[in-house]
Amino acid sequence: MKTRNLRNIWNGILAGLGGLALCGSTATWAQTTNAEEAAAADTSTTNASSAEAISGNIKVEGHNQPGGGGPLVVFGQDVELKAGETKEAVVVIGGSAKVHGKVTDAVVVIGGKAEISGEVGDAVVSVFGGAKLTPTARIHGDAVAVGGNLEVQDGASVGGDAVSVLGKLEVARTDAVKGQIVNVLAGALPSLEPLKKFFVECVLKLRPLAPSVGWVWAVAGAFLLLYLLVALVFPRPVQNCVDELTRRPATTFLIGLLTKLIIPIVTLVLVLTGVGIFIVPFLSAAVLFAGIVGKAALLQYFGQQLGKQFSHGAVLKPLLALLIGAALLTVLYMVPVLGVLALLTTGLWALGAAVMALFGGMRREMPERRLPPASPPPTAYAPPGPMGMGAAAPAVGFAPMPLGTSNGSAQQSGTMASGFAAPPMAAATVAPATPEAWTLPRANFWERMGAAFLDMILVGILFGLVGGPPLGLLVILAYFTGMWAWKGTTVGGVILKLKVVRLDGQPITFPVALIRGLAAAFSVVAMFLGFLWIAWDKDKQSWHDKIAGTAVVRLPHTQSLVCF
Repeated sequence: MKTRNLRNIWNGILAGLGGLALCGSTATWAQTTNAEEAAAADTSTTNASSAEAISGNIKVEGHNQPGGGGPLVVFGQDVELKAGETKEAVVVIGGSAKVHGKVTDAVVVIGGKAEISGEVGDAVVSVFGGAKLTPTARIHGDAVAVGGNLEVQDGASVGGDAVSVLGKLEVARTDAVKGQIVNVLAGALPSLEPLKKFFVECVLKLRPLAPSVGWVWAVAGAFLLLYLLVALVFPRPVQNCVDELTRRPATTFLIGLLTKLIIPIVTLVLVLTGVGIFIVPFLSAAVLFAGIVGKAALLQYFGQQLGKQFSHGAVLKPLLALLIGAALLTVLYMVPVLGVLALLTTGLWALGAAVMALFGGMRREMPERRLPPASPPPTAYAPPGPMGMGAAAPAVGFAPMPLGTSNGSAQQSGTMASGFAAPPMAAATVAPATPEAWTLPRANFWERMGAAFLDMILVGILFGLVGGPPLGLLVILAYFTGMWAWKGTTVGGVILKLKVVRLDGQPITFPVALIRGLAAAFSVVAMFLGFLWIAWDKDKQSWHDKIAGTAVVRLPHTQSLVCF
């Protein structure tokens, strides 16, 4: 195929995608921008609007002046441009277009059929729908159909090329096409009608499921069987994920989002190391399996929460709860826009639950950290008695004095029995307190990354407000250094109850916080290896923790940490 043909096909596809982007930033159907048309519309009842909806279609009226109509963009409806009417361009997404009038530029139809019986100044492009040029059609540019049939009837004329990709090309008279006639991969694939229907009903409407697309329901049923099988074969991992969702639902979602952001970075680091490229397939498989287990747990969690509302707090069986959760999610998946949001949200939530359950299980299996031995309690000092230096006094001389007596009779009795009064006991010395770094549990990798993600949102806003580098970098350093020196934590740490502490138990001073901040910058420059070090370090320390002599601990839920 010649280069020009490839260019025409590519331009046709780009025109279709351009129409989709244009629709996303335009109202349901376009409004004219010509000021003269607006003034004319005010003076005539007939021309009061540029279109009216009749039986689900849009019939364009009121633009009978040459070049007087602006571009027409329609989403989810059929369009008909009547004879004698003029538009600058016609873009239809999720519907069909019939052009009997004149279009000075191009006609682009995505997910529908284009029927042209008028004049088009440039190209006619149809994606997943096909195009039909009737005997009165006059196309001054190319006619391109991607994923559909292109029919050029006797009497129609095409000033450029006639191209059909993955469809049939029917041309009544070859001399009616001034350019080349190209048919790419005709009949190479089975019927694309199911794919067209999915594109129109699901993709364009932003929902995973549609009642009219049958094969999508078969795929959804297969996934449901997979989730049921996972719940039967791996009940304990699924239940661990459900427990994490129940205890910390918001944290699991943040961890899932953070995992999605970190996976590409980890994959890039593994690929750059050379040897790590062999780990990437196993990592991908592990993430996929974690997502499946987490999704099964999420469905079960939804079912249990819904069941509690109608069963007075009774706990449902796991499989029954999973089916109820699947039914609930199926209803959400069928709602336009909300369906794709539910799909993305539940995917992140499920992955976060699986990751937290995995690290929670690893933490339970690891041996507990032994605390340093406490100092022995101080012993009472016994002064030398009258019998000689270092000699112990008679036991009877150190009888304890009864408490609560109103007179000194008991004291006199003890004094007379021994011959001398017992010296006062020396005050017991208080053992030094154990540093928080050794008494509180260390924060794991995902908890710290969750707090860092929240902090990045805040400092990202500050970074943009000051105009970026170099001042933005100083603002980021000042934020972390100041928060660590002031409260020993950041805003993200407050939310997730994390705190930076020194290993020697001393408070975080400004020099220590500054050193830790600069070392954290080094951890970032080294392709985030300084942060990834937390995942496999036995003390859960990053590079900047080791440099500054600090650790990040998880505060108990009963202890409140307020920064402001």
